Amino acid sequence: MRTQLGVRLEALQCGAEAIGWKVGFNLPAIQERLGIDRPVAGFLTSGGLVPDGGTWLVDEEDPELVAEPEVAVEIGDDGRTIAALMPAIELTVPPDLSLPLEEMLARNVFHRAVAFGPRSEPGSPGVARLYVDGELREQVPAERTGSHLEPMVDAIAARLAEVGEKLRPGDRIITGVLAPPPVVTAGQAVRLELDQLGAVELSIEPALGR
Repeated sequence: MRTQLGVRLEALQCGAEAIGWKVGFNLPAIQERLGIDRPVAGFLTSGGLVPDGGTWLVDEEDPELVAEPEVAVEIGDDGRTIAALMPAIELTVPPDLSLPLEEMLARNVFHRAVAFGPRSEPGSPGVARLYVDGELREQVPAERTGSHLEPMVDAIAARLAEVGEKLRPGDRIITGVLAPPPVVTAGQAVRLELDQLGAVELSIEPALGR
């Protein structure tokens, strides 16, 4: 984790802006496989921020990405409670779970990019639907889209405290994958709809195609 924070500091010193944090490995089956008992943390900066409806460019190093549907939270003025919710899509490289956990953390838990939808007051996110190129890929019932939010905030706060870091007002946290995420490639578009929060979408294009 300290190595990861060093990578984050270098990005900030090079001009990126801090956005917040990501929950990694929130699924119990993955935690069991990795020998951990709670999620890990990664970081988010403006270097990987895609505007809602925008495009993420990929090159030969990332021929495939994984599109993770998530609920994002925004931390309130007290540095701990949830002040707002947003739909979010995270792009990661396909996780290589054979790597040592320390290396996964140093690689920022495979993070590449994130897009946020509209900001809403706290409440139930509602039913989630994930589309790829207009085709429904996953649907998650309302009872599964919001019950994990506060525990995931607590998990990130605890991971940060272990290395002398803390949550700050305005930090955004993407709280973990809601459903099995599809693999996507250049030329595809991904959209996440949450009944009570709205939608977020992004497109993936080859870097040489522009």
